[in-house]
Amino acid sequence: MTSNRIILAAGGTGGHIIPALTVSTELKKIGFDCKFLSDKRGLKLIDNISPKQKASNIFASSPVTGNMIQRFIAVFILFFGVIQSMFHIIFFRPFCVVGFGGYPSAPPLIAANIFGLPSLLHEQNARVGRANLFLARGVNTMLLSWKNSKPVPPNIPILLTGLPVRSAFFDLPDYKRKSKFSVKSPCNILIIGGSLGAGVFAELIPLAISALPDKIRKSVIITQQVRKEQLSQLKNIYSEMSIKHFCSSFFKEMPNEMAKADIIISRAGAASIAEIAAIGRAAVIIPFAGSLDQHQVYNARSLTTEKAAILLLEEEIKADSNILTKNLLSLIESPKKCEILATRARSLAHRNALNDIIGSITSYQSLKNGGVK
Repeated sequence: MTSNRIILAAGGTGGHIIPALTVSTELKKIGFDCKFLSDKRGLKLIDNISPKQKASNIFASSPVTGNMIQRFIAVFILFFGVIQSMFHIIFFRPFCVVGFGGYPSAPPLIAANIFGLPSLLHEQNARVGRANLFLARGVNTMLLSWKNSKPVPPNIPILLTGLPVRSAFFDLPDYKRKSKFSVKSPCNILIIGGSLGAGVFAELIPLAISALPDKIRKSVIITQQVRKEQLSQLKNIYSEMSIKHFCSSFFKEMPNEMAKADIIISRAGAASIAEIAAIGRAAVIIPFAGSLDQHQVYNARSLTTEKAAILLLEEEIKADSNILTKNLLSLIESPKKCEILATRARSLAHRNALNDIIGSITSYQSLKNGGVK
């Protein structure tokens, strides 16, 4: 009897866990039994998002950061993680292992190689992560989210699938251009910073908005994600500028908030870029300056090299907030430009990402009987 079981492995951040959970949810709908392996951070996220999901903790650590002693210890931690993963494979008997990046995905994929078990690896970012760059050499197929993803190891089977995005983003209608932004027909600007951006955005963006001409400011509505401790201050700043605003630390229905926007100001996390493309909106992308290996800059370029968004660097805006002001003004004064960017962005979305990933995984089901030889 062919196994219907799959092990999914992912690092402890939302950028790794959420795409993996999206895939797991779809796999379970069509009759597959999925088990997660991650670190303590990942298990906490899984428990918050999908508490019924089978998940187990494994040892994992980065062998490329810290001093020599820390790296040496990390190698031993990963070794124990591989032993743990081998036991999970023996007892769960999956037909394949799928990694979604981060060092917790390393032990299960290494264990899969030891058993000669099919394995796949999904990369969310346009800049291939260090863990995935190492692991790619041992998998059967590497799944990429962006056509400009690099570096990619040679002689590895590659499939461009895109990043799975909730269908709610695709279900919303195309952007409808306004003939002119005014008080009666305002320009809705959505600002989403996420955990790595909301704090800085609360400082930089109001400064840029304040430099807009009075007439333009009156035709703008700001909706901004902000940290709880900054919420009151930010509301006061916009009130003093007489700008209509809605500020919150969390938006429950993000697809609807993005659908209402004429312009989105966002970080360049892989999920954020994929969602902007999926819904199709004009966007000013400001990558997180501290992202590892500048992967957020690479993510942003997935849109900006196709002239589907505007890329501004955080350092540039900190040095001169007028850079952001000028770019916002160019969009507000030209609704047609907003429409062009929105259309181009949506044309780059991978509508079938989830189905393509599922198809790649299930194609290995008939190759093994119960997983372990």
